[in-house]
Amino acid sequence: MAASQRVLIVSEHPYPSHATLRRNVAQLLDLGVRVDLLCIASTKGDHPHLRIFSLPMQHKRTGAARYLEEYVVFFVWAVTLALGLSIRHRYDAVLVDNPQDFLIFTTLPARLRGARVVLEMFELTPELTAARMRISRRHPIVRLTRWIERIAFTLADHVIVVSQKNQDLLTQRGLDARKVSILPNTIPVAILPAPPNHAGSSTFIVTHCSLIERYGVQVAIRAFALLHPRWPELRLRVLGEGELKPALVRLTGELGLDDRVVFRGFRPWDEAMAEISQAAVGVVAIVADGYGELLFPTKLLEYVQHDVPVACARLPTIADYFADDSLAFFEPGNPADLARQIEGLLKDGEAARGQARRAKVALSAISWDVLAPRYIAALGLDTRSPAAVEAC
Repeated sequence: MAASQRVLIVSEHPYPSHATLRRNVAQLLDLGVRVDLLCIASTKGDHPHLRIFSLPMQHKRTGAARYLEEYVVFFVWAVTLALGLSIRHRYDAVLVDNPQDFLIFTTLPARLRGARVVLEMFELTPELTAARMRISRRHPIVRLTRWIERIAFTLADHVIVVSQKNQDLLTQRGLDARKVSILPNTIPVAILPAPPNHAGSSTFIVTHCSLIERYGVQVAIRAFALLHPRWPELRLRVLGEGELKPALVRLTGELGLDDRVVFRGFRPWDEAMAEISQAAVGVVAIVADGYGELLFPTKLLEYVQHDVPVACARLPTIADYFADDSLAFFEPGNPADLARQIEGLLKDGEAARGQARRAKVALSAISWDVLAPRYIAALGLDTRSPAAVEAC
């Protein structure tokens, strides 16, 4: 029965600040499933069916060597702990996520005891590696990541991806499409702060993301510099941390925007959501670097769920889900085009609110209410209540 079901989750993401991980855990707890979570930098569990095992490590986006060090440290810790837990408990399912595809090996002890193994692929690691390291997709390092990826999805009983484009690429690389579910990173409305009815009235625009080149904060700052002479009271808030922050701060100074661009740093998820919900415009400035084209960012969906009008880079995966009248699309990497789209939203509040409403309608097709049954089915869990199961 549901109350006796047990799931092990292995994720090198922080809980509860990683929104999708938080969503996944909440869904299982709502079903009455007992969850053992292996993650990083977590707070204490706040539910009797949730046990959190946390490695006190923060991601430091400072280069390939640091990434590799983090991956190895977490893997050794997780595989050791997963072995002990799998000996003590019989799990119904084990869920691991990436970009560390080799975390699939942490599932082997539980698999030997009958657990269903599910791989949630937030990223396509070969493309991510090529873009991050600026190397050819035929480079030996990228070929190694593709080999590990293939092992991972072959060992998994089921694979979760975030978009149809990602599924198409993986099936071209040998993944059996029959064992794939597409689950975009939408968040249940129940765990979101209630947004005020404000669109178009705020005095700031916002972008929130890890501060790396791919997410285009440098493009947003340059666009803001073009807007500033005509909108002197407007501010740009940047939420997040990352390796590019020193360069972004320097750029802000060079453009004379020190008192107009506010770097808010990392904010706990609840605080970040409360802040973005008050923005006049949310900016998604992902650049087309060979990997950005594959992204379907959680940050975009969070703006839409909070009724915030969005100026968004026109990238193919995003355009698959949102029509031209639901987002203010601009050419990726083009500050002037981004500035035009933001200004259009600022000038016409009613049009901006209409755009936000249309975006929310588009999002309803992939809302968590629609996707949650797919998630539970992917894990192979019994969705019936305990009483119903006992009556069988």
